Amino acid sequence: MQKEGKGNEENHFVVVGKILEPYGLKGELKVEPYLEGSKWKDIKRVFLKRKGGDYVPFKVELIKRHGTDRLLIKFEGFDERGRVEGFAGARVFLPANELPKTERGEYYYFELEGLEVFTEKGKRLGVVSGVVPQKPYHLLEVEGGKLYIPFVKELIKRVEKRKGKIVVSHLLEELID
Repeated sequence: MQKEGKGNEENHFVVVGKILEPYGLKGELKVEPYLEGSKWKDIKRVFLKRKGGDYVPFKVELIKRHGTDRLLIKFEGFDERGRVEGFAGARVFLPANELPKTERGEYYYFELEGLEVFTEKGKRLGVVSGVVPQKPYHLLEVEGGKLYIPFVKELIKRVEKRKGKIVVSHLLEELID
């Protein structure tokens, strides 16, 4: 997930999905979610934005699973396909302070980006520049791709968001040297 905006935390928006296309005739939209499906159940309002445009709020009337990896979303007051056809391609955002709570050990990508990476022995490996979603695990991209670290418990020992760092296994230090 990406984070946008400036200023204090409530002014930051996080992209949580992308509208693919209208679905059916009743104003539903097919969405590629960037949040796990279960995290969408309590969302009552989202913001849509096109490149260069403003964040526009929409009240959510319905969100439901569609197939194995898509969602259908319907906004209040948009009951016809013709009223939502122009939404295709728009990104779906939430303010950072309205994101669904994460479980222990779960992180949003933007929370990891910018953290410094150290081994258990204290060697600095760099700064997380991104997260690459892969299966069966995600990769932390360090220093713009100079290093990729699998985000698995065997290698990631601690994430200390308040201290701005991630501590990884000393085994990585031995592999890198």
